[in-house]
Amino acid sequence: MGNPSDWNQVAGALPGTLQVHLGDPALELQAAASGAIASPLGHFALLQFSGADAMEFLQGQLTCDLRQVTPGSAQYGGYCSPQGRLLATFVLVLLPKGYLMLLPADLAEAVMLRLRKFVLRSRVTIEADREMRAVGIGGPKAASVLAAVVGEPPRVPLELVHYPAATLVRLPGPAFLALAPAAEMGPLWAALAGAARPAGSAAWDWLQVRAGIPSITAATQDQFIPQMVGLDALGAISFDKGCYPGQEIVARTHYLGEVKRRLVRGQADADARPGDALVADGQARGTVVNAAPSPAGGCEFLAVVQAAVADQSLRLREASGPVVRLTLLAN
Repeated sequence: MGNPSDWNQVAGALPGTLQVHLGDPALELQAAASGAIASPLGHFALLQFSGADAMEFLQGQLTCDLRQVTPGSAQYGGYCSPQGRLLATFVLVLLPKGYLMLLPADLAEAVMLRLRKFVLRSRVTIEADREMRAVGIGGPKAASVLAAVVGEPPRVPLELVHYPAATLVRLPGPAFLALAPAAEMGPLWAALAGAARPAGSAAWDWLQVRAGIPSITAATQDQFIPQMVGLDALGAISFDKGCYPGQEIVARTHYLGEVKRRLVRGQADADARPGDALVADGQARGTVVNAAPSPAGGCEFLAVVQAAVADQSLRLREASGPVVRLTLLAN
C-alpha cells in the first residue's frame, strides 16, 4: 500500500474495509507479540444510540447491565435472539453524544435494523456513526506508546480515560481502543504510526485471540448462547437486571449449570476460518469462532467445543484435516 502513516490512505472507505495487513504481515505480527501496533480496525463498525430513553431501551435488549456503562467504564455485551443465541458481541462505550457500540462490520447494519424494530415509542435513535473512528493499539509496549502520544492510558480492563485527542479504553490483554472524531483522526494516526508499527486486521485479531476475546461474525451468528463463548467470564452478562431477548434461556443455563460446550484456544499449521468445524471420530465436535495468523507460524483461533472433548486431539474441517492443539481457557 501507500504511506501507512497517512490516515486517508490507510482508512480508505472505513468502516467496513478489511485490510489484513498494511504491507508487511510478518513484521506486523512480530510487533504485536513483542512491541506495539496501531490498527485502523476497518473490519469493525460503530453504532450510535442516543435519546432520552437510550439507556432503558438498551437495558431491555442486551445481556450486559447498562448501569455499569459509565463515562469511566465500558462493558462487553451480547445481543441474543429469543432463543438465547448470540446475534452479535460488542464493546459498549458511553460518550457525551450517546452510547457507541463497536461490533464487527459484517453484522452492524443487520443489528441496527433489527434493534430499530423494537424502538416503538421509546425516545431513542439508532444509526451508524459516521463521525467517530476506532483505532486499536496493542502489544507489550502499547501502554508506553499511548502515554507518549495521547496521555497516561487506563490501567484496568474496560476503564475509560478521556483526553482532548482521543478517548482511550483498556481491553483485556495488552490492547487498547482509541476513539476520536474522523475529522481529527489524521494527526492522531500519524503520531501513533510514528511510535508503533501500523498493522492490519490480522495482527489485531491475533491479540484478541490470545486474550480470549470472542467476536461473533456473520459466519457464527445465531449458533451459541453467551456462556459458550465465555461472555460470563468477561462480565458481559447480568443475571439480575431483568428481561432481554433470550434472558430466560441464558439465566436457566447459568443457574442449572448446563453449558455442555465451552470456549478454547487452538493452534493449527493451516489457516482456520470462522465457522470451520473441528472434527473427531468423523463428527463435528466444535466450531471455530475467530482465527488469525500466528507470529510463530500457522494460525491460532478461538473455538467452541463439546466439553467432553476439550482436552482431546481434533482435526480442522474434516477427518483427514490438519491436527489442532487446544488449550483450555481460565474461567
